[in-house]
Amino acid sequence: MKLNELRIPSNSKKNRKRLGKGKGSGYGKTCGHGMSGQKSRSGGNIPNWFEGGQMPIHRRLPMKGFNNIFKKSYRIVTLNRLSKIEKNVIDVQVMEKFRVIDSQKNKKFPVKVLSDAENKFDKKKTIKANSFSKKAIELIEKVGGKAEVV
Repeated sequence: MKLNELRIPSNSKKNRKRLGKGKGSGYGKTCGHGMSGQKSRSGGNIPNWFEGGQMPIHRRLPMKGFNNIFKKSYRIVTLNRLSKIEKNVIDVQVMEKFRVIDSQKNKKFPVKVLSDAENKFDKKKTIKANSFSKKAIELIEKVGGKAEVV
């Protein structure tokens, strides 16, 4: 096909509705807007979510909180629970073995060591975890132990 033979397809151009041109056109008198009511008036647009005065769905349903996608979750263990383990070096595998932290569920979460209100940690131990609180590091080093971030 040559460039000078190009034609617009016959079905590509649709004639616009010519409103108000008599009964025979199909769009006379009410111009395709029906008899009466808000939608037949000019500017009578109602939003898609409007439910005719019924309490809308977004107000009927209860609010369901907020999920922070940047939240960091930890498997938490306290120093008092670690003091009961009779080993000098305590790492994540030892904590899972002694069931101080959950090994099955939430295994992807890092382990954080926290201090307790009642301090019973009094043995020199090396603790390896992903994170420590400042108070926990202070208490571990006070008894001569070591807090190692893995």
